[in-house]
Formats: sequence, structure tokens, C-alpha cells
Amino acid sequence: MSLRIVDEIRHTFLVGLRRFPEYNPPRSPSAAPFCFYMSRPITSLRFPGEKAWELWRCNRAGQWEMSTVTTDAEKIAVQGVQTSCVDSSPFWQLTQDAGGGSDVQDVALLRWEASGMAEEEGSRQSALWEVMQQPHRALMASMAVSPEMMEDVSLALPAEDYEISARLLPLPVDGVAIWTEMGRHVTAFTRDGVLMHVMLLAAPALDDDALAEIRDAMRALDAQEFLGRLTQIRVWTECEDAFLSGLSRVLGSDDVVREPRPAPQAPAKTASLVPLEVARQRAERRRRMRLMQIGSALLAVFVVVFAGWAAMLFLREKKLNEAEARMLAHAPDVAVVQEARDAWLALEPAVNPDLYPTEVYHQVLSIIPERGLRLNLFKLEDVTISIEGEASDNPTYFDFRDKLMSSPALSRYEWSDKPPTPLDGSRVNFKADGILKAGGLDEAQ
Repeated sequence: MSLRIVDEIRHTFLVGLRRFPEYNPPRSPSAAPFCFYMSRPITSLRFPGEKAWELWRCNRAGQWEMSTVTTDAEKIAVQGVQTSCVDSSPFWQLTQDAGGGSDVQDVALLRWEASGMAEEEGSRQSALWEVMQQPHRALMASMAVSPEMMEDVSLALPAEDYEISARLLPLPVDGVAIWTEMGRHVTAFTRDGVLMHVMLLAAPALDDDALAEIRDAMRALDAQEFLGRLTQIRVWTECEDAFLSGLSRVLGSDDVVREPRPAPQAPAKTASLVPLEVARQRAERRRRMRLMQIGSALLAVFVVVFAGWAAMLFLREKKLNEAEARMLAHAPDVAVVQEARDAWLALEPAVNPDLYPTEVYHQVLSIIPERGLRLNLFKLEDVTISIEGEASDNPTYFDFRDKLMSSPALSRYEWSDKPPTPLDGSRVNFKADGILKAGGLDEAQ
């Protein structure tokens, strides 16, 4: 069993070493199509069959097999863009311009934009490749998604790459191939083994009308010297013998063969089409990814900030607990000091001469002016002083009040007054109250 596995791995590796040109399909339909290349492996593709989509997978031997289980939702490596969604417009380009690469791409893109094709950021709806060269000019094949089919649902099927379906078939070297895609007949023209032009027949059946369409297309291509000598004609779908004979007569070739359509194969290099809807989906995925990255970054910042805040709170709580422990340790000493202070405050009115009633009264009298103000009441009760009197006018009273509240000897009291009440004339009654501040003399000092 192990030797068989080793042999399969060796065979797959040897298949991968095979090198192909950029687009040069096997010249014989019987040639085995390989799906592994040096650039990258392609293991699955979706191709438009005669009536439904076909899912092809690459087996271990490097050959393609049609899968019996198909689903449109499955993401595959290559999606074949059906011919009904494609417009084709080959053209001649001067050889010196064809070597420019980007210049030729710009010319082709301008041609398609003039026909109504619209590109958006991230989309690529046209493909361009060289068919053959002649002196001073090169024949370029140019195909693009039709403007009328940009919203077709088949262009939004999930895949890594998108390729024109005709480029996935081993077409005849110099000739014409006819097959059926999703109920419509397709005709492809090749030159020097390279796909040059593809078209969708309007005729519902392969009859005289289809022959007329192929004849008109051949004449239009031949008028611009796009066609060479048609040597191989392949019909890969059901048709009448009369159609084959008519096809031989119209195209001028005796090599007309009706045979089953060969299996599609992975190209050496895809056209890398990106339909409009796919570009929008990818842009939306990138936008969601950016939002997720921003959200993740914000979440990380939040976690860091929250962790720092939690650490700061922890340290602060630790310091508070330590301070509280120190306070509790010194609580007996603080209680002794507090008791001594309370005892002193209780004795202060009796032992402090500055708090004697006569001393306080003397301090009040010292700020009364000689004229314009008199006291009617002075009452000192515990820690409260009440003063009532009359003033000749409001300015006289306000001057007395200012001196009362700014007196250094009386600053140990918290003073408050009420608005003076008028008497006869300009005289007013006033009342002021003072409350001894906590700490008494100590705070005043």
C-alpha cells in the first residue's frame, strides 16, 4: 500500500513538471489534459454544460473527471464564463505597439469602454491575448463581459479565478468548433492553435439559419484577414448529417467531424477575469475584514486600557489598605490626642482671656464709629454672639459690618448678617450673629 502511494506521488510530481505555453491546447482531442502546472495547481473548475453547470475535478492521475455531485454554492478554482455573457472583438495591432504590453491593454480597454463596458475598482471584465504575428502587425484576440450581462447570476458564482469557457476546451488548431452551452449553440474560431473569436448563435437549432450565421461571421472575419485556412471543423453536439455537409461546404473544409465534446482542462494561465458582482463581493469582504481588524484593534486597546485601569485601582486600593492599617495601628494614640483636644476646647472659654465676654464686648465696641451707629443688644451665649443695633444709614452699617468680619480679634467667629430693615428716614436696624469656629483660638492663630 505504501509503494502505491509513493508511486502516485511520483506520478503527480512528474505531471507537474510538464511545461505548457501560455495558451496552446493539445492539438489532438485524445491528448490527456493535465491539471497541474508549475505556476499553481488547479484542482476544480465549473463549466457550462449543454443544459446545466458541470463540475470537473482533477484526480490523482492528473486527469479531469466530471463530478456527480454539483452545487452552485461550492467555491471552485476556475469558473467558466459562458459565451452568452461574452462579447468578442479581435483586431490587428502594429507589432511595435503590440510589444508595448500595457499600451495594447489600454487600446483594448478603450474599445470596450466605448461599447458601454464599465469597470469598477477591483474588477477586470476584459481579456486580451496575442493570436499570431505577421510582418509589422499582430492579431490580438479581445473578449469582454457583455454590458447587458454584467448582472447575470452566473457571474457571481463563487470561484478563485474566472475564465472564458471557450479557453477551457482543447480547440482545433486552425478551424472551427461548435458546441452547446446552457441550451445555446456556440461557435469558436481558432488560428495557429489559439482561440481568436467566439460567438453565440441566434438560431435555436443547427440548421440552415445556423449555417447562414456561421457563413456571415466567417465572411466578416475573412474580410479583415483574421482567418487563415480552416482545416479542422469539430461539432461537439447533436446535429443532422445535412448540417455537417452544409458546414463543410460553407467553411471549405473536408475535415468535418461530429464527436462528443472533450473534457475541459485547466489553462496554463487564466485570463483572471473579475466580474463586476465578484469585485463588489470581494470589496465588501475586504471592508468587513477591515472593520473586524479595526474592531479587534479597538478591543485590544480596550483590554489594555482596562487592564491598566484595573492594575491602577488595585495599587490604589493596596495603598489605601496600607494607610488604613497604619491608621488603625495609631488609633489609640489618636484617640488620646483627640480627647486632650476636646478637653481643651471645653475649657478654652474659661481659661482663654480672649474669649471672656467682656473682652469680646470690648473688641466689638472698638470698631463702632463715634457717630451714626449704636448697639441695642450684645448677647454672648456659649459659642454664639448676637449683636443688634441702629445705623444712621446703610453705608454706615456696611462699613461697621466689614470691620466686624475683618477684625483679627474677632476672626475666630464665623459671622453672618441679615439685610438691614429701614426705620424712619434713612435709619436702619441691623442684626449680626457670630459662631465660634471649631478650634477657637487655635484656628484663629
